[in-house]
Amino acid sequence: MVEFLKNLLSPKIAEVTGIEKGIIYDLLESPKTIEHGHLAFPVFTLAKSLKKAPPLIAQELQKKLENKIQNVTDIKAMGGYLNFTFQDQFLQEILSNKISESPQKLGFQKPNHQKVVIDYSSPNVAKPMSIGHLRATVIGQAVRNLAESQGYEVTGLNYLGDWGVQFGKLAYAYLEWEGGKANQYPFKEKPFEALFQLYVDFHKACEEDPELEKKGSLTFRRLEEGDPEITKLWKIFLEISLNEYNRIYQQLNVKFDLIQGESFYNDKMEQTIELIKKKSLLEESDGAQVVFFKDDEMPPCILKKSDGATLYATRDVTSAIYRHDKMGAQHLIYVVGVDQNLHFRQVFKVLELMGYEWAKNCHHIAFGMYRFKDMGKMSTRRGKVIFMDDVLNKSIELAKSIIEQKNPDLENKEKVAEQVGVGAIIFNDLSQDRIKDVDFDWDRALDFEGDSGPYVQYSIVRCKSILRKFGREIPAKMEVPLTSPQERHLVRLMLNYSEALTISYKNFKPSFLAQYLLDVCRAFSSFYQSQKILDPAIDEKLTLSRLRLVQCVESLLTQGLGILGVQSPEKM
Repeated sequence: MVEFLKNLLSPKIAEVTGIEKGIIYDLLESPKTIEHGHLAFPVFTLAKSLKKAPPLIAQELQKKLENKIQNVTDIKAMGGYLNFTFQDQFLQEILSNKISESPQKLGFQKPNHQKVVIDYSSPNVAKPMSIGHLRATVIGQAVRNLAESQGYEVTGLNYLGDWGVQFGKLAYAYLEWEGGKANQYPFKEKPFEALFQLYVDFHKACEEDPELEKKGSLTFRRLEEGDPEITKLWKIFLEISLNEYNRIYQQLNVKFDLIQGESFYNDKMEQTIELIKKKSLLEESDGAQVVFFKDDEMPPCILKKSDGATLYATRDVTSAIYRHDKMGAQHLIYVVGVDQNLHFRQVFKVLELMGYEWAKNCHHIAFGMYRFKDMGKMSTRRGKVIFMDDVLNKSIELAKSIIEQKNPDLENKEKVAEQVGVGAIIFNDLSQDRIKDVDFDWDRALDFEGDSGPYVQYSIVRCKSILRKFGREIPAKMEVPLTSPQERHLVRLMLNYSEALTISYKNFKPSFLAQYLLDVCRAFSSFYQSQKILDPAIDEKLTLSRLRLVQCVESLLTQGLGILGVQSPEKM
C-alpha cells in the first residue's frame, strides 16, 4: 500500500539529501488533495543545515530528482514541499496485488515480537451489561484488532469484577429469600434475570432495614475466609453471569483470550504491599497505608485502608506487575471510562516510582459517557438501567422494519437485520471520538445514506451486487489505466488503508479508521455515479479493470469493518 511507495522514494531522496532513509520514510506524508500528488516530502528539516529557505530547497531537490525515479510521472516543488505523482496503472497494480496477496490481512504489518495485554469490557458479575459497558467492550475489541494489524502479539483480557461485598449481599439474600420466594426468583428457568432481581430487591430492602447491609458484609467475610457454602454460591453466580455475557459478546463479535477476575489477585496483593514498603514508598496516613506523590499535584494513592482492606489501586498495581512479569507483556492497555483518569495516573505513577521502566508503556484508553437523551442517571441498584441487550434488540427490530419497507423479499432477513442492527450500534460508537460523550440518536445510527454502519454495509452490498451481476471471473490485473478523477481519487484513497490502521492504533482511536472507511464509501459512490461499469458499449478491458476496482473496494471495506467488529451482509 502507501508504505510500498514510501520505500520506493526514501532511498532516492536519501541519496540527494544525505538524510537517513528511515527518517525520510517517516517524514513522507499523503497530501490532502490528489492535485498535490500521491506523496509529499517536507523539506523544512533541511533549512537549518543548508541555510536556505524551504521553497528554494524544494526547487533544487526537484531538479536533482527529475527523471530519476521509476514510475513517477511528476515531481513538483510547492512551497516547502516536494510532491510526487505516480503512474496511474502502477498504483492500480500495487493496490490489486496487495489485495490478492493478503485478502484477510490487508495492510497488516510484519510481526514485531512485542506483546500487548488489553484489558476491556470488564463487567461486574451478577449485573446485566448496560449501555454503559458498550464503549469499554467495542472500543476495546477494535483497539485489540488494530494492535494485531500492527504486528503485536495480543492478549485480550476480560478483567471481571468478581469480588467484593456485593457477593456477600447476594449470598445472604439467596440463602434467606430464595427458598421462600421460589416463584419470584426463577433460577432454573431464567437464572440471570433471577440473580439480578435478587440484587435489586436486596438494595430496596436495605432502605427499610439498614441492618441488612451489615449482614451482607458479614456474609462476604465468610467468603473471604473460604466458607464452602458461600464459595459454592459465588461460583454459581459467576457461571450464571458468564453465560449471559458470552451470549452478548458473541452477538457483538467480541472475543477474549483470557478471562481473569479481580479475585485472581487476592493472594498476590500482600506481596505488592511488601515490595512497595521495601522501596520506602509506603507511608502511614490516618491509619491507612499510602504512597505520596511529592513532586506531583495528585492526591496520595491509598493502598490499604485503616481497617487493613485493600483497594482497586492495590489490585491494579498488582495486576500490572503480574501482566508484565508473568504474562510477558511489554505494553499494558486499559480501556476504561474517563472518570477513572486520576485512578490510572496514580497507579502508573506508583509503578514508575517502584522503578519499573515499562510503566511508560501503560496506557489508559479513556472514553466519555454514553447517553440517551430521554434517560436520567442510571442506577443498577434501583433497576433503572438501559440494558445493552435491550438496545441491541431494539436496533435489530428497527433494522428489520427498514428492510421490510425497502426490500421485503430479501432472503435471510433475520440474519441481515441482526448484522445491520448490531453493526449500527457498534459503528455509531466507534465513528465518534472516544474521548467525547455520545448522545445516542437512532435515526443517525440506522441511516442507510448517512455516516453510519449501514451506509458502509450498503456500499459493500452494492459492490457484491455488481460483481454478481457480471457473473464471470475477473482478472486480478488491471490492464487499462483508470484515469478519471473519481477513479484516481478512489485508488489513491485505498492505498492509504495501511496508514489509516497505523494512525488509528497509535492514537488508540478506532474513529480514525471508521471515518476513513466512510471516505472510501463516498469516493466509491462518486465513482459509481460517474463511471459506466457494466455498460456493453465500453471497451471490455476497461470494464474488467473497473470491476477489479470494485472487487478491491469490497475487500477493503469488508476487512476494515471487520477490524471494527462489524459484519458485512451479502445482501440488504
